[in-house]
Amino acid sequence: MKRKYLILFSLSGLVLTFDQLTKYLVLARTDLGAPQAIIPGFLNLVLAKNNGFAFGFLRQAPQSLQGIFFIAVPVFALILIILIFIKLRDDQMLSSIALTTILGGAIGNLIDRVQYGYVVDFLDFHLGDSHLPPFNVADLSIILGVLLMFVSTLTQKETGGEVNA
Repeated sequence: MKRKYLILFSLSGLVLTFDQLTKYLVLARTDLGAPQAIIPGFLNLVLAKNNGFAFGFLRQAPQSLQGIFFIAVPVFALILIILIFIKLRDDQMLSSIALTTILGGAIGNLIDRVQYGYVVDFLDFHLGDSHLPPFNVADLSIILGVLLMFVSTLTQKETGGEVNA
């Protein structure tokens, strides 16, 4: 089996397992909207049901639009990620890792949408008056994957391969 596929199955499985496990634990042990300070003044654990998209975007959209949009877009993105992944050469490890973390996170949030009708968010970061909307492990994985993809793009050799560290 090619190395990139080992990364795909193992890392996306790890991301998906960790995402779903943390969401399960938060749902089982946390009351909706009741913040619990983990690191006072910086990180709270708070159960939030995200009916929107990416940090609450389209939360106010009509239900009919949400149902189609919030299932169709992730499915389309998953298909696109897989098609891009298949085209990667085996030596494009950073791109493989990037797409794999995006894939694992996207599947994690899609599972929530299908299972609950919303995404379970619980990480609540704040510093002074600055505050991020709650998010989850899948969101972190997607953000990490996008950053890695950006780095991969910047470090590609003229021949199209990544610079190996």
